[in-house]
Amino acid sequence: METNGQPEEESGIKKKFKEYFKEFVMMFLAVFMGFVAENIREHLSDNEKGQEYVESLVQNLQSDTAQLKVVIKYSKQQVSGLDSLIKVSKNKLEQPIVQDSLYILTRKYLYNTTEFKNNDVTLSQLRNAGGFGFIKSATALDSIAVFESYLETTKEQYAATTAIFVRARERSLELLDLNCGLKLTGYTSCTRAMISTDKEKVAAYFNGCWMARGALRAYNGMLQDGLDYIERLIAFLKKEYKIK
Repeated sequence: METNGQPEEESGIKKKFKEYFKEFVMMFLAVFMGFVAENIREHLSDNEKGQEYVESLVQNLQSDTAQLKVVIKYSKQQVSGLDSLIKVSKNKLEQPIVQDSLYILTRKYLYNTTEFKNNDVTLSQLRNAGGFGFIKSATALDSIAVFESYLETTKEQYAATTAIFVRARERSLELLDLNCGLKLTGYTSCTRAMISTDKEKVAAYFNGCWMARGALRAYNGMLQDGLDYIERLIAFLKKEYKIK
């Protein structure tokens, strides 16, 4: 009896082992498939977030192009106005009508500058919320990085341009009576606008205006380059992410 019972016992053990192994395999497959499904869901979710970020960025970039066109147009007008200012005859500054022209051109084209400020909403989210990790296209990431670098360079150029304008304005205060504008009625006015015609001060002022024009022209050139790049970036992102 003992001899015959041993094979049956071994057979039962093997049967149980097969059942346990089968259960283990089923459990493993269930866990594995769940893991795969979760990864797929996360992947799809990340792609959706990346798509949303890029679509939002494209909208911001379109807003930037509209603002850039306005700033570029005004800056070109200002450069042209500074050209006229520099051409005012330094040898005829004793004449009130020439002083009036110098004063009006100074107030109109030297005492203001317009800065391009990009729509930073989406870029701030990408930087602060780790949103760049949802953008899988390496080319898109590189292109956005180039755009951010451009923005920093543009800010630096505007700061340098503003500093040059400030120095020119300070020199204008040594020559012009800014309160005389209350009396001016136009370019044909005969109001004396200058408080000094010292040749050294006049030369320093005109040199300052010349430098301001050059700095503004350089800044405007950077804005035009930025506009061209942004338009290409928009076209690329729309194609890459199938945005209408």
